[in-house]
Amino acid sequence: MSISPTVIDVDQASFQTEVLDRSREVPVVVDFWAAWCGPCRTLGPMLEAAVARREGAVVLAKVDVDANQALAQAFRVQGIPQVIAFRDGKPVDQFTGVVPAPQLEAFLDGLIPSEADLAVARARALPAAEAKAELRRALDLDPKHREAAVGLADLLASDDPDEARTLLAPHRPDPAAEAIVTRIELARDGGGDVDALRARLVGGEVDAATEFELGRTLAALGEHDEAIEHLLRAVELGGDSREPARERLVALFSVLGADDERVRRARPRLARALF
Repeated sequence: MSISPTVIDVDQASFQTEVLDRSREVPVVVDFWAAWCGPCRTLGPMLEAAVARREGAVVLAKVDVDANQALAQAFRVQGIPQVIAFRDGKPVDQFTGVVPAPQLEAFLDGLIPSEADLAVARARALPAAEAKAELRRALDLDPKHREAAVGLADLLASDDPDEARTLLAPHRPDPAAEAIVTRIELARDGGGDVDALRARLVGGEVDAATEFELGRTLAALGEHDEAIEHLLRAVELGGDSREPARERLVALFSVLGADDERVRRARPRLARALF
């Protein structure tokens, strides 16, 4: 039931649509409350008034815990009132109990996208050149904006790796930042002549050093499938190239991600070669 355009009653049946899905468009604050709860009766009007002042920039969803015990359990509500804020379908902040008005105002303000946030969101839908300009604008507005810095560094990694590393430095060891830095390092690690290296392996003796050199060069060129194969062979053959090849494989795995099918296939083979 809608109490007002920005304050709604939500139950288990409507939670997915009214909270999780809706939070992808506008922040949704969920107030877990009960009619018998005195502090809930204090916080409720404060929340409703604060949300109303923001004129649609945030939505308040009220969940009666007595009527929706499964929801309360799902979000580990142990005391009420408990307020959980959602953005992009996920909980991002919360508090329990009645808080002072200034703290409540700051809580809500922290959920509303800033101009820099909006610039980053626009950049996601733009071609690379325009996205770079929008991300630079976001960083002009907020020099510490993590998503803007990581997004711009991702676009600059090939053309201007030094600037990309500078942008990422304040945000390491953030996983997204580390993945881009690793990609830059892999790209700088090449330099071999792919055709010449392949020719040395065709019809020649088994050569771990050449397998390693070809693997790391292919990784630098973004030829990941073939790079993984040659680096695995270098590890399997052993010798002085074994550890450098293992290190390149681990770096390449971090760039591709643990869920990548190539990584899932290669990990058992790498483990067998090492142990």
